[in-house]
Amino acid sequence: MRSEKVLLLLRMAFLRNGYWKLFSLIIAVLIYFSIRSEISHVRVITIPVDAEIDVDTAGAVVESVEPRSVQVTVRGSYSEVNQLSVANVRCVVRPKQRKGDMLDSVAVKIKPSNLLGVRGLRVAKIDPNPVIVKFDVPMSLQLPVAPPTVTGKARGRVELVFQQTNAVVKGSRRWLSPLDAETVQIGTEAVDVDGRSQSFNTSVRLIPPGGALNAVVDPSEMLVNVLILSEKKTIKIERVPVVITQPFPNGHRWRAEPEAVDVEVTGRSEVVDAITFGEIMASASGNGLPASLSVTNEVNVTLHIRQGLTVDDMRPLPTKVRLIPVLADLPAQPEAKTVY
Repeated sequence: MRSEKVLLLLRMAFLRNGYWKLFSLIIAVLIYFSIRSEISHVRVITIPVDAEIDVDTAGAVVESVEPRSVQVTVRGSYSEVNQLSVANVRCVVRPKQRKGDMLDSVAVKIKPSNLLGVRGLRVAKIDPNPVIVKFDVPMSLQLPVAPPTVTGKARGRVELVFQQTNAVVKGSRRWLSPLDAETVQIGTEAVDVDGRSQSFNTSVRLIPPGGALNAVVDPSEMLVNVLILSEKKTIKIERVPVVITQPFPNGHRWRAEPEAVDVEVTGRSEVVDAITFGEIMASASGNGLPASLSVTNEVNVTLHIRQGLTVDDMRPLPTKVRLIPVLADLPAQPEAKTVY
């Protein structure tokens, strides 16, 4: 009797509404694996290692970090992991030195807190770990600053004005002492002028000379006045057809003489050089003119330019055209009669 009750309960649990229960089970499994894939996506990235130390407190500077980069395994949702920008991720270690007991090298264990730019992701592994930071005696060297360069295409001619000509590089004596102060220069970050048409001021970062690892430049930035000078230019677009505007349908039809004009366009060189045939139109109005072949209908030519293009001046050559009525549209003349 008891076994029959157990079987009855099992039938009720598994067979009653069995299709719905199976469907619910499938949905639950799909949701489980979907959530698991979202929170378990893994990505391995390679990032450089930088070391920071207070020179005034420790009395030493960083000579090198070995290895220079580490592989970091991060875990998180698919969207978070794939939106991670490797360019924004940094690994910064801060080795500690005692002023009275200086060490030539220190092993520093990298922790997730040393990784900048991975917020929201879980750091699963850092390899290799730890890294070895080597120290050296600090040295300062005054070097000339290289002129800044520009990147991108401005709407005009670019001139850079800056006052900074020299800067001091602080770093390892082993790296800085072989440098020739007369030939080596401090690099500068490029100035982005793409699409610019107005002058502006910006600060560019000063870059230590090549090979000077973990060196610091004082000052770290340089103020640059970027002058964008607009150059004027005049071009001629030949044989632009003259369109005759006649808004009244009962008016007479006209033909222009000449049928096309040349157009002189003046403006910024980069703008007028990009103008193509068809972006400028010429028109003449034929409304209200007498439809007689004996009358000279001289009208002004009006120029139109594509919306979005900005120029300083446009001039048609010639400035006026003659509008001549089409013969088919002239009123019928009374037939001449001979009187005897």
